[in-house]
Amino acid sequence: MKKLNIFVVMLVALTTLNVTSCSDDDFTDSIFPSVNETLDRTVYSFPLDTFIKVNFQEPYNMRYLYRLQDIGSDMDYNLTPCSYDQCVNLAVLNKYLWYDVYRDVVGQEFLKKYSPRVMHIIGSPAYNPTSGTIKLGTAEGGLKITLFNAESLKPDNIDNLNEYFFKTMHHEFSHILHQNVNYPQDFNLISSTFYNSAGWQDTPDSVVLGQGFVSPYASSQAREDWVEVIANYIVKDSITWAHMLDGATKSWEVATDVNYAHWKNCDAKVKKGLAHRDSVGYYWKVGTTSGGDTITIQVSRKYIQRNADGYAVPDANGNIVYLSVVDRTGNETGKDVILKKLQMVREWLAVNFNYDIDKVRDAVQKKQYLYDDKGYMVKDSNGRPINLLTYRRPDGTTLMEELRKQVDKYKELMPTK
Repeated sequence: MKKLNIFVVMLVALTTLNVTSCSDDDFTDSIFPSVNETLDRTVYSFPLDTFIKVNFQEPYNMRYLYRLQDIGSDMDYNLTPCSYDQCVNLAVLNKYLWYDVYRDVVGQEFLKKYSPRVMHIIGSPAYNPTSGTIKLGTAEGGLKITLFNAESLKPDNIDNLNEYFFKTMHHEFSHILHQNVNYPQDFNLISSTFYNSAGWQDTPDSVVLGQGFVSPYASSQAREDWVEVIANYIVKDSITWAHMLDGATKSWEVATDVNYAHWKNCDAKVKKGLAHRDSVGYYWKVGTTSGGDTITIQVSRKYIQRNADGYAVPDANGNIVYLSVVDRTGNETGKDVILKKLQMVREWLAVNFNYDIDKVRDAVQKKQYLYDDKGYMVKDSNGRPINLLTYRRPDGTTLMEELRKQVDKYKELMPTK
């Protein structure tokens, strides 16, 4: 589970009403009166302002706000603006990894009709100390997407980009789509017994995978589950996705008063109730004490072959034996459930939006990672995909430097001193 200190990623859809995202369906006059105003060439931000006008406002009738708009922000949070340099990075990546992908794969008319009318960029995350979570994005009424935490953008870290930005964008955009065309309500029944709106942030990734969710937040409620399937499938590289599906074949059980001797030897942090994973995949959560050496320990642990004392019994080769799922209708594994959800998503997007999620995913992967001339993903010495954005090409340049030039070129239009 991705955490920032004690905080857990949270994405919010502020409404699930069926509304259209565009108030000018013929896409003629802009809904923003300033579309034709002349930008001040003496202002430091003129290059970025021009890039935004040319690439977001004019083609998609979208207002891209990178200066913090307090009147359009949630006053319940202490928020800070994003630095100009990071705003440049996010803007060019937004175009490259999001708008250009949908334009090329799904079509420009799709973007004109369904893309948000307002995108608001905020530098800090929105901390919620009550629940111990942070809000990374919101989708409001099919019209506006707010992205938080932009100051932490790291182009040299694809996992960071995906987890905190582009997964958020695909997540929030998917909310806009189902606010226009509702998703199949049969989806709500697939995992109805596992949704946990109050405690999702305390559940490890491995546990929710075994339950059929692609992320802990997906286990909070059905509509978040729906969009998390879309967002995670698009941004997870093939290696990570395969590992997730493999993890989802493992089931988990809950037991109490398990292996007290192990708990006695744990460090102080574990004894305070923090998560701990031992060599056979236990997830320990210390319960209430009742004096002396009497203590209740609640354990969420993988279903494996065990002896009467609860210890793992390996096979002849010393490997842990994972047992099949027995607690779900039809004996489905979490992998089966995830793939069933993905297929529902795939069909809904194709039928209602002519949106091929597999082609979108393929386009995103090839814009993020290095591929060879034969179309195979290039991996580093650790077997991980290579970041195409910061890969140093034979001529000494990087793609990220090239993308930033799309903004910097407008400096030529500024007056010289």
